Amino acid sequence: MEIIIRPTQVSDAKALCEIYSQPTAQSETLQLPKPSIENWATRLNNLPAGVYTYVAEVDGKVVGNIGFEHNQRPRKLHIATFGIGVHDDYHGMGIGTKLIQTVIDLADNWLQVKRIEIDVNCDNDRAIQCYKNLGFVVEGEAKNASFRNGEYINTYYMARVIG
Repeated sequence: MEIIIRPTQVSDAKALCEIYSQPTAQSETLQLPKPSIENWATRLNNLPAGVYTYVAEVDGKVVGNIGFEHNQRPRKLHIATFGIGVHDDYHGMGIGTKLIQTVIDLADNWLQVKRIEIDVNCDNDRAIQCYKNLGFVVEGEAKNASFRNGEYINTYYMARVIG
């Protein structure tokens, strides 16, 4: 299976709407249920400075997305964060890893980013292991940091730090 990573286009709004409508994507990201195509198109048309977004394609179908935000505050230019989603039918195929490797390359080789941060639900074992495999470590736990399906859940603060 070939995974192609490319910059996100406004024409990908429908595919992103489908990805983030999946049960796992809704549960494990901070996206709200029932996203609209128009909302995604507006977001993609109005990306702030320092935000880079990519999609993963398999057989011409967009099956994953990562948004990478390079902090623009002068004293935090060395820090970035990301949000990621993979279509429920494509979990465990290396798509998330390939998307994260794309932004790690951007951070390390082009943006001078020394620290990449991510918050992850404490019960999202698959994502936590993926991040650890890519050099991220758990730095702390935030109690009741996110709300999903009617209850508060804890999240880990994870980061990958260079140097």
